[in-house]
Amino acid sequence: MTSNILYFAYGSNLNAADLHLWCNRKGCAYPLGEKFASAYLPDMELVFNYASPERDGGVLNIRHRLGQATPGVLFHIPSGDFSALDKKESAPHVYKQLQVTALTEDGRAHDAIAYQVHPNLTEGGFIAPDFDYLHVVMDGLAFHGIDDRMLKAVAKGKDAPWTIDRLFVYGTLMEGELRHHLLESWGSPVYEKEAHTPGLLYDSGKGYPCMAPVEAVDQIVTGELYQIQDIRHAFEMLDIVEGVRGYESRISLFRRGIVLVTTADGARYPAWVYLYDKEIRTLSRIKSGSWRLENRKG
Repeated sequence: MTSNILYFAYGSNLNAADLHLWCNRKGCAYPLGEKFASAYLPDMELVFNYASPERDGGVLNIRHRLGQATPGVLFHIPSGDFSALDKKESAPHVYKQLQVTALTEDGRAHDAIAYQVHPNLTEGGFIAPDFDYLHVVMDGLAFHGIDDRMLKAVAKGKDAPWTIDRLFVYGTLMEGELRHHLLESWGSPVYEKEAHTPGLLYDSGKGYPCMAPVEAVDQIVTGELYQIQDIRHAFEMLDIVEGVRGYESRISLFRRGIVLVTTADGARYPAWVYLYDKEIRTLSRIKSGSWRLENRKG
């Protein structure tokens, strides 16, 4: 395991005090380095479907759910040594290391390792967590300022609300543009005028723009923000339209990222966005950051 691989924590390992207690009992060095960033696992949700005798009840696991985003934290791992975490998670016998793509709210994607219970060990149904375990996780989320709505819902065996239910569009999906009709049945606008987010905008030369993430917050892309009523069904269609082939694919035209969007009234929301997943060096930059303004020039 190389040292540049990050670890994505979504459960009890978010709670440093609880992890320190385990390390002291087992004689292990504390395995986590500095926090890299809060992040999300795209198309994944939390679930309590594995019974842990050590925790006297259900413990957290992750499973696929298109359009959902599991919140957590990315940590550096000193020297890339996952041995202590493997021991804590009983890997590879109970949990297994899973290579994932984690998304941060600046539009960037990061390679990481998360832990997932082996499918043949899950009960399939809901297994209620012990009160103490649940509050270990809740305290960890609170420490990192992470929303606990998903945790509270799945801890009762319910479907979690969508963590991110907004979509930022900046090109042909905008009102009055060629593909807006594809969005109309799934979303309603949550803005008075335009919305914007940090980014760089390029002209594909094929009738649509391409957005790429940027570090400088003074470089922005303007567009529109929509609240999506049914994320899963919307992405089943829009992912195909945008040429999304999955986060590990080398042939995707766009990928779904997450950005922090500011609306006309100054409100800020995390939102999904389709980001260009090809080489941008050969494309022409749209310096205004506005596809609509660029079209008016033409």
